[in-house]
Amino acid sequence: MIYWIWLTQIKGVGPKRQRLLLEKFSTPENIYRASFKELLQCPGIGNSTAKAIIEERSLEKAKSILDSVNKFNIKLLTLDNPLYPQEAKEIGEMPILLYYKGRLVRNSMGIAIIGSRRCSEYGKMVVDEAATYLSKENIVVISGMAKGIDGYAHTSCIKAGGYTIAILGNGLDICYPPEHIELMEKIIENGAVISEYPPGTRPNPKHFPKRNLIISAWAYKILVIEAGFKSGSLITADFGKQYGREVLAVPNNIYSPESKGSNELIYNGAKIY
Repeated sequence: MIYWIWLTQIKGVGPKRQRLLLEKFSTPENIYRASFKELLQCPGIGNSTAKAIIEERSLEKAKSILDSVNKFNIKLLTLDNPLYPQEAKEIGEMPILLYYKGRLVRNSMGIAIIGSRRCSEYGKMVVDEAATYLSKENIVVISGMAKGIDGYAHTSCIKAGGYTIAILGNGLDICYPPEHIELMEKIIENGAVISEYPPGTRPNPKHFPKRNLIISAWAYKILVIEAGFKSGSLITADFGKQYGREVLAVPNNIYSPESKGSNELIYNGAKIY
């Protein structure tokens, strides 16, 4: 596993180039041991990328991450693992390595329920109804464990005896938001928390679009319940459209700030929930 971690930590070598390298060399260890000339023979790998790989030959950082993974009982999900959903791994932007805690099951694709952090009673009622229904139908509920709609989606799913997955934008040794520590523990007991970020990675606004990409890739359909005009939920919905996922939005009060984004989704072609 140390070579998988090493490959993901090379600056300037993102998921698409990592996949090209894996197609050429089969394993991260083979990439690690490849010469500069051999790296240049890989399609899409130029001088600067090959040089970056050669210069990053130290395994010290990867060893440190692996120690933290073991310390916090975190598991690793690699692109070649059968637990990695086929529909998700087919998307080129998806990470080749994910960190998770809890229990991942085969065919864990499901329905993403996302929305505003400042949700109304109406939003709470809709998310509870949707998450409860999905749980009773044995359909996985996926969200981002944020305040508001996300948190209610996980909570309602767990209360109904369902299986839920939370995708995070930080290391799994950190709970964000902090007040969701009990919820995070319950998600781990009743599903899994997943992140592309190694332990010790603090929450950062630049991480959340990538978190939203994973949410959309892991879902067959995306349900947006109350989303403001610049809500991160709209980013998730945009990724979903790119990946051919069905996007549903809940219509709401035209005077509510929390409805501007979700109503706009409907205007732009999202299916009305």
